[in-house]
This record gives sequence, structure tokens and C-alpha cells, in this order.
Amino acid sequence: MFAVNELDGLTDAFISAVNGELDSHQWFVVTAQDDEVIAAAYLAPEPFADRLWNIYFIAVHPSRHGAGIGTALLAHLEELLRDRGEAAARVLIVETSSTGQYEATRRFYEARGFDREAQIREFYGPGDHKVVFWKALAD
Repeated sequence: MFAVNELDGLTDAFISAVNGELDSHQWFVVTAQDDEVIAAAYLAPEPFADRLWNIYFIAVHPSRHGAGIGTALLAHLEELLRDRGEAAARVLIVETSSTGQYEATRRFYEARGFDREAQIREFYGPGDHKVVFWKALAD
């Protein structure tokens, strides 16, 4: 569902992380038994924010939607940050598009305890707003 220009930025971030240039940025890849990539996620601290982390994306192969892979991956990210403690991570955000194509994505985050925190009009383009979801990591 990502546009080609969005993938260029993610590719650059992935290469930088693999090369050790972004040591606080983390990539997660889920594979099937045949090593086929079926899901991935990108997590990083939000610059200029106090212990706030951003899930830049979670993606699950369409043939695997509804199998609980995205839920398990999200739970893993949250657990990883909680294990670091409140001194390292206190809030988790994720952003997505307001278009109909991302309706299931928005429901996904809301069903997993994220609050719809903000909307920035026409962020991605005309009629395509950024929707920001927020979740506290401390119990």
C-alpha cells in the first residue's frame, strides 16, 4: 500500500540501519518456514521528543492478513519498549493515512488500545490526512 516514493525513504533508512548508522532504529522481519518475508516493522525514537517512539510502519503480506501476525508483531514491539523501562520509552505513536485504503489499518490500531490523538489535514496530499495514534507504555 506504500507509494514508490515512500519506499525510497524506507530503503535508505533500512540500509543505514544495517550499516550501523542508525543504531537506535530497529527493523523487524517475520519470515515463513521457506524464508519468505511475510511481515516487517520499523521502529525508532522520535527525534526531539522525550522518550517517545514511532512505529514508522508495520506491514503484513496481504495473503497473511487476519492470521494474527500484525498483532503479534505489534505486541513484540510494545514489550521490547516496556522492557527498556520508562526511563527509555514512555509513549508509542504510529501514523497512517485517512484514506479509505487505510480504514482497516486505523481499526487495527484502535482495537489494540491506541487512541486517535491527532489529524493533520492534507499532510500526504489533497484529501489525504495524517492520522496519529498514541499509546502510553507505562502501566
